Parts: sequence; structure tokens; C-alpha cells
Amino acid sequence: MTAGLSRLEGLIRWSAASTKTIATKSPGGAITDYLAWGAGSNGITFVNVVPEGARISALVDVNPHKQERFAPGTGTAVVGPESLRGRPVRSIIVMNPLYRDEVAQAAPKLDLAPDIIVA
Repeated sequence: MTAGLSRLEGLIRWSAASTKTIATKSPGGAITDYLAWGAGSNGITFVNVVPEGARISALVDVNPHKQERFAPGTGTAVVGPESLRGRPVRSIIVMNPLYRDEVAQAAPKLDLAPDIIVA
């Protein structure tokens, strides 16, 4: 088994468990405050393949060349971190575990206090 396949399988297993969390924490079933941090291949795959992934309101990416675009398939918006300021964000799902600390440090600077989940 390749490392990429193992990672994807882990992401799918995680998503099955997190789907219940996303659905139950969302009043009325509408998710407007769950974001995925990372608009690379993992983030795009997440919103397209993972159950409930299409209900993520935006992908966040620090790369300005990815911002103000949309994910293929779902059309999920890709935004920069600054656009999160003042937004009611309940959880950020970090697509790459290497960026967990960076996201955790950025959140308070953006006046956010979300749960940070590593996919």
C-alpha cells in the first residue's frame, strides 16, 4: 500500500466519524461555520469525495494564487485567512497535519476560537 492511499483511506475513515459531528453540531442542519484549511489536493478531494465534505462553507489557503477561486466539482470558495476575521467559525479542519500549529496560532490573531481538527 502506498503512503498516499493509506492517507486517503485514513481521511475517509475520519470523515465517516466526523460526519456525525458536523451534522449534530449544526443547528437546523445548515453548516455555515465549518472550514477546511488547505486548498491543495487534499482539500479538493475532501470536499468532493468525503461524505458531508460538500457542506464545508469554504477552503482556506494562504496562497494568493488560489484565493478567490472555486474548488472543481463542488464549487466551494477558496478564501484567504484574513477573510475569516469576524466570521462565526465553529471548526477548522486542517488538511495537512504539518500546518496544525500554524492554524492554531493564526486563529486568535483573526479573532477566532474554533475547534481545530486535523484530517
